[in-house]
Formats: sequence, C-alpha cells, structure tokens
Amino acid sequence: MLNFFSNKQDFQNFSFDQLFNIDGLVIRSGKNRETLEFIHNKKKYYIKRFKSGSIIDQVLYRLGVKNFCNDAFNEYQAYAFLKDIGILTPKLVCFGNEQKLLNNRTFVISEKISNFIQLDTFLVTNNNYSQQQQTNIYSELVNMVNKLHTNGIIHHDLYLCHFLMDLNSLKNNKIRFYLIDYHRLEKKTSISNTLLIKELGDLLFSIKYFGNHKLFVKILSKKYCDLEFLNSNFKFIDRRANQLLNKYKKKYG
Repeated sequence: MLNFFSNKQDFQNFSFDQLFNIDGLVIRSGKNRETLEFIHNKKKYYIKRFKSGSIIDQVLYRLGVKNFCNDAFNEYQAYAFLKDIGILTPKLVCFGNEQKLLNNRTFVISEKISNFIQLDTFLVTNNNYSQQQQTNIYSELVNMVNKLHTNGIIHHDLYLCHFLMDLNSLKNNKIRFYLIDYHRLEKKTSISNTLLIKELGDLLFSIKYFGNHKLFVKILSKKYCDLEFLNSNFKFIDRRANQLLNKYKKKYG
C-alpha cells in the first residue's frame, strides 16, 4: 500500500522511489533512518527517510523490547499537533508511506529555514549577546516547553540542538524558535512525572553544557506551567541532568 501527500506542486510528478532515493548532503545517518539536505529548483529542502529494519527488529519493536523508530508517520502527525498549539516548525512539503510485508519505507520532506542557528551552537559561539537577550532566549524556551507540556506533548529529545533560532528575531528582541526532530514525539492524555522529569532533565543537561543554567533555572522556577511539580521534583530533574552531563563530558570532554 502506498500513501503519498504533497502540498507543493514541484514534487507531485515524482514517484515514491524518486523522492525516497533522492541524492543530497547527509546530515545525520543511523541504522534505519537518514536525514539529507538537497536542492530542487534552486531551493533547499530536508528529507528524513526511514526503513523498517530486519524482521527481528520489527518483532522486537512491536513487543516493546527494542526501542527504535521506523516510520515517518509520527513526524507527519507531529506537524499538525505542533501547529495547533502555536509551535513553529519548518514547512512540511511531502510525506510518503510505502507499506510492505517485510520492508516499510517512509519519508517526510520539509523546507529549509533561512537565517537560523541551532541554539546550542549560538550559545557556544556568541559571547557578545546581552543579559537581556539571554533572558529573552530562556523565557521563550520555557514558553515553548509550557505549550508542549500543557497540551500533553512529550518531545523525548528536548535538547538545545532541536531548537532553531530565527536570527532576525534576535535583533528585535522578539525571540522565535522552530522546533525540529519529531520521530519520537508523543501526544498523551496525561504525562507521567517520570516522563516530565526525563524531559526537563534532558533540557537542563543541554543548558548546563552549552548555556547559562543558573539563569535558565531562575526563569523556569518562575514561569513553568506546573510549579508545584517542578518544586517537588527538581532534585530528580537536576540529578538526571548531572548524570547526562558527566556521561557527555567523559565521551566528548
């Protein structure tokens, strides 16, 4: 069975195989998924393509023994979830889903955002931004986290590298972030404390390594959507962050 969606006429005459196998610059590559940047009609795009892996992988995944993501459908759904709650995302262009008995292939294509920088890169490479700009950055970060968590959405990879900052917004002090990488994103009727601790711990680790964690915690402790939860569980959030920080420093220095 083949499902194909495109909101851009440029891609409507392509076959599934042509798009799935398109050549480009490999940005990230794993066992069953790959992200590439490519150019079409002088415009830059990203394609994220997934393969289902071996039969054993699929069985273990469905049994809950193995944790890997083998489908772009979750990414496709996430664009709609995030748009509904006012989270900025790259523009979705295409979604393709080819279901076969032993080998599923899926992909999403999005437009490349212009004039942006990954937030972790910005915090490391820019030493001349003001205290007010730092405050604005962390305030908007907390605002985005609040939008996610109050709407039952867990990203599962909430690190600074998945926030793209619009550089134009930095100049006028109205910070805008685009959120990326949704293959593990979940929308739930309620989020467990365990998941919230992990998610906030992941983000805090990222800020401890790349940014000003004291300023972030100060803003989080005033503006987070559930202060009762935060105050009761911050020691666990901080413990998670420190565990990741120590692990990361051992590996990368």
